[in-house]
Amino acid sequence: MTEEEIRSLLGGPRKGEVEIRKVQFPSLKPAAEMENLKTGLFHLDDVYIEISVELGQGELKLGELLSLEEGSVLRLDKAVGESVEVNINQQRFAKGEVIVVNDVFNVRINAINKTQNLKLSEGLL
Repeated sequence: MTEEEIRSLLGGPRKGEVEIRKVQFPSLKPAAEMENLKTGLFHLDDVYIEISVELGQGELKLGELLSLEEGSVLRLDKAVGESVEVNINQQRFAKGEVIVVNDVFNVRINAINKTQNLKLSEGLL
């Protein structure tokens, strides 16, 4: 139905009622100067992200769990030098290996998940 047919059907606007009109929006076109604009990542330099590394997993009986105290040692299924997952904001980002430098645990990155890396930088370059 056209707008005129709808008005004739409804009898036009009545006293005290609001007239309804169709809105015409201009077409959305990107500004010419914005088409080739590239954005660097420098403005994100101070953004903090969560990085986590799972060192391994283990199983305990409930009784063993309840008897844990300060100083207890949990046995994990990985040895030093084995591959570990590196997660950024709870997304798998890379694989690495645990190394010790000056008595501090560190992770050496061995492989980066390229698809996740592309997702993180999508639309920023």
